[in-house]
Amino acid sequence: MKVFGAEIVSNEEVAPGLRVMWLRTPQLGQVTPGQFFMARCGPGIEPLLRRPLSIHRIGNMPAAGSNTGDLGLLYDVYGSETSALLDKEEGDELDVIGPLGRGFSVHKDSKSLLLIASGLGISPMVALADVEVKRGRSVVLLAGAPTSSSVYPPDLLPAEIEVQIATEDGSQGRHGSVIDLVPEFWEWADEVFCSGPMDVYRGVEQIARGYGYRKRVQALADVGMACGIGACYGCTVWTRQGAKLACKDGRCFNLRDLLLS
Repeated sequence: MKVFGAEIVSNEEVAPGLRVMWLRTPQLGQVTPGQFFMARCGPGIEPLLRRPLSIHRIGNMPAAGSNTGDLGLLYDVYGSETSALLDKEEGDELDVIGPLGRGFSVHKDSKSLLLIASGLGISPMVALADVEVKRGRSVVLLAGAPTSSSVYPPDLLPAEIEVQIATEDGSQGRHGSVIDLVPEFWEWADEVFCSGPMDVYRGVEQIARGYGYRKRVQALADVGMACGIGACYGCTVWTRQGAKLACKDGRCFNLRDLLLS
């Protein structure tokens, strides 16, 4: 974990209310999809708390655009914290702490990966897909969103990824929840990875239980974070092994270990 200032290379909208900020820093070190950074969004002490931002792109990945840096962070414009990021421009500095938490791990023998994302949960899944297709694995990404305007643009993803979309209003892809797409790909996948709200995890867990939990399913704990370093205990999650801190023990957990009720 490091505290450092990263140079902003670009800060562009990719969908209504959804933006990617690219950073350049020689201090980045090794990062893993599923980890996150705590960013100071404003120029002073306001907003007081940092904002957790998932690692979204790593390095100059395919289809990520030409004006990229070492690290891409995806954020939605909601509340005072991320609204303050709108004022950040090329050449400005973003104060960050990270990388933090435990990211995803992929078994060396896995060849087919199923990624399930809903809403802003798409952010770490893009990083995971980027990395794993470069390693020669087959990746299917199931993405859910309320409406077509909030869908992450598929043309920003590597062509090797198969993308299936579900929208709650039926304006793009399957009409319904991203969970409705999961059974079509469950048996194909060697491993499953999830990122989104708890209702998505409950749906995935129900499917996994129906198949007898025969494959590993990893999920990022969907909880708010205040400090990101384990000092405030505000991100406590309950697991079969007791209370855990999402920022230090996660955010990645075995889905079967999370208590979802």
